Amino acid sequence: MDGVLNCLVTDSIGSGEFTEKFIKSAKEIFEYDSAIAFRSPYFALVQAITLLGLGTGTKIAISPLAPLYHLIAVQSLGMIPVLIDHDKETCLPLFSSIKDKACSCLILYEAFGMMPLGEEIKALEIPVIEDMTQSLGAERLGKKAGSIGNLAIYGLEEGSLVTAGGGALLFAANKKDAFPLRNASETLLPEMGITDYNAALGISQLKGLNATLEKRKALEGVFQMELARTRHKTFKQADEGQGGMVGFPIVLETSMKEAVFHARKNGVEAAPAFERSIVSMEGFEQNMNCPGCRILLNRCILFPLHEKIGTEDSMILKRIIASLP
Repeated sequence: MDGVLNCLVTDSIGSGEFTEKFIKSAKEIFEYDSAIAFRSPYFALVQAITLLGLGTGTKIAISPLAPLYHLIAVQSLGMIPVLIDHDKETCLPLFSSIKDKACSCLILYEAFGMMPLGEEIKALEIPVIEDMTQSLGAERLGKKAGSIGNLAIYGLEEGSLVTAGGGALLFAANKKDAFPLRNASETLLPEMGITDYNAALGISQLKGLNATLEKRKALEGVFQMELARTRHKTFKQADEGQGGMVGFPIVLETSMKEAVFHARKNGVEAAPAFERSIVSMEGFEQNMNCPGCRILLNRCILFPLHEKIGTEDSMILKRIIASLP
């Protein structure tokens, strides 16, 4: 945290030296050619869609499990959102309706790091913006999250493995897409770029990323063994891959209300996994035909999975998971 303290005693408030260091470190760790650090994920997504050069009225496929700003960003640019369903067992997006509805772009939201095959993405033959906020550290058949889209977004908000207290990174996945991204970085308004304060925190988070991933992976394995004693399930990456580790989701066979109460009476904050997503907004069930997402909204609960969970707290979590009603 020394970098954060050093930033606090400087005169720099906007984007500056710490922002440049943060972007450089992120590109090296995430293995991207070019990147921009934005002040919010919303700005990053708007810029990504704009860089693709899509016209007003273009249909863009988005996930109902994604944050609400996905929907707002598409609509703010005068484009038409097309909501695609997810499989209620695997949480993977279902692409069958994308071509049927003549979508010209896909914003791929990898809920809890569940990744589709790269071949499925290529078969769509449309540009893809990959939101890897919940899939950092995930991989399937040797492909890392963030490597199957034309552009990739990583949100730095609360709950992310790497957080900067707010903001987002927009990466170019290949040299062809890196060129317009570099041009965009040169004309970025100061009010849209991440501040040095946030970037300094991001730098400290990146330094400990490998250790964070290892600790969360080990804890996830322990929770999976406890869950196996119950009738409930969690999401698992296909092909023996690794999922995202932003939390420990459980797909319940019983009441969400009972499970939340069971956890909280034992001192653990558990909540519906998709309570802040598009599918949770008022009127969704009446207006949208995505039955898989509606089931996941009502059945998927999220337990904490954090590298700072100690032995005593992990024992409590294990006991709660194993005794879920």
